[in-house]
Amino acid sequence: MITRNLLTLFAFGGTFALAFSSACSSEDPVKFGSSDQYASARAEAECGNLAKKCGASVEACTSKRTATFNNAAASAANMGRTYRPNAVQDCLDAVNDVYKNGASDVSPDGEAHVEKVCQRVFGGTKGERTPCTNTFECEGALICDTVCATEETVQLNAGCGNAGQVCATGTYCQAQGGKSFCVAKKKENEICAADAPCVETLRCVNHCVPKVTVGNPCDTDAECAVEAPFCDLASMPRKCRPKYESTTSACKEFGSTL
Repeated sequence: MITRNLLTLFAFGGTFALAFSSACSSEDPVKFGSSDQYASARAEAECGNLAKKCGASVEACTSKRTATFNNAAASAANMGRTYRPNAVQDCLDAVNDVYKNGASDVSPDGEAHVEKVCQRVFGGTKGERTPCTNTFECEGALICDTVCATEETVQLNAGCGNAGQVCATGTYCQAQGGKSFCVAKKKENEICAADAPCVETLRCVNHCVPKVTVGNPCDTDAECAVEAPFCDLASMPRKCRPKYESTTSACKEFGSTL
């Protein structure tokens, strides 16, 4: 009797163990398992923040942006880049952070950050010290600095001559005596040039001067003040204004028909 009960217990235990092992070995579905899912998710994130601002319906915006991201995915695949589903959430988080509050305070730097993070959804294949022409040819978090390299932010007066070294905000890399060092950018009224830039809040017109305010003429985004940080290339004359309003050319990419 005892023997039979033990055999029954062992049999039950074996069945339970097998079932438990089977359940544990089954893999959970990968979130954003395909590039199509990424395209849809990013379109929804952008349009949830921008459609109303652009005077477009969420449906029209989502349809247009999904097509845009599907085309970008196909282009990345043709370049030999690999879809990385584990990088999608970082992209969506960046989109929601930069375009929050209806994109009322979006900036060129913010959009550049989104582009940098979201491009990582499609990984490059080039390893460290491999020659490159753009960052997204490089694998992982490497950046392109003639060769693929680990990014390192360098502070004022520190050396910046090695691949991957990037000077901190307010400084730029300048050659001095055969070496390169991070030096302070030029301040208001100081002489400036392409190789001697102004601090980020100013623009260079021979000297560092205040940036262009809303409605005034410009040639590039870099000239525009923070309250109107985009140079509208579609207007005549070109002028600084917020990028996302129903009448701006940028909004056409988000479903606006105005």
